[in-house]
Amino acid sequence: MSRHPAPDELLLDYATGALPEGPALVLALQCALDPATRRTVGQLRDIGGALLEQEDGPAFEESALEQVLAKLDGVAVDSPPVSVPAAAPRGFEWAPAPLVPYLGTAPRWRKVLGGFERMPIRLAHDTHRVELLRLEPGHGLPVHHHVGEEYTIVLQGGFTDSTGNYGVGDFATGPGSQDHEPIADPGSACIALIVLEKPIVLTGPWGRWFNPLVKRGWL
Repeated sequence: MSRHPAPDELLLDYATGALPEGPALVLALQCALDPATRRTVGQLRDIGGALLEQEDGPAFEESALEQVLAKLDGVAVDSPPVSVPAAAPRGFEWAPAPLVPYLGTAPRWRKVLGGFERMPIRLAHDTHRVELLRLEPGHGLPVHHHVGEEYTIVLQGGFTDSTGNYGVGDFATGPGSQDHEPIADPGSACIALIVLEKPIVLTGPWGRWFNPLVKRGWL
């Protein structure tokens, strides 16, 4: 079971198909890695129709959401049909099935100034910036904060920052205006998929020099 599941409100949006492609990919990956999240999404899909039929308006009231979430433990969910996913490319055996179609046939990491590697993920119908990051143990991302939403799912290894420790299947959200510096844990290289609504803002000593490059997607 994931120590850091996605928030209930986000799971409900995913279950009802309300999320853009980038955030939906993060939730699909957590469902693939965490049975508890997968069960919750299945339960939400089963009972979410009751909310959609409300005549009070398109917005879900908090009280209605709480009532639905309170019913989850008592709802039985049938297992969906099992399909055989496409094989992950060589060297990417860690990739969960929902990610494989985004990798192409010959995915490659690109080294980035700061000692980590990245791989952009192209979306067809979404403006979120999505990419895979790979950090060797003890290495991390530069100190930064966020001016938009950030969603992260750990696919291999783990990392630690000011908000906690995250391992495979854990979901993390950016801490907003609070500076943080994710550092890869000892052991395997940390591989995570991140989804950004807006570019990060570097706040270290050299941040003001590199932020224009970050905004252009060069870093």
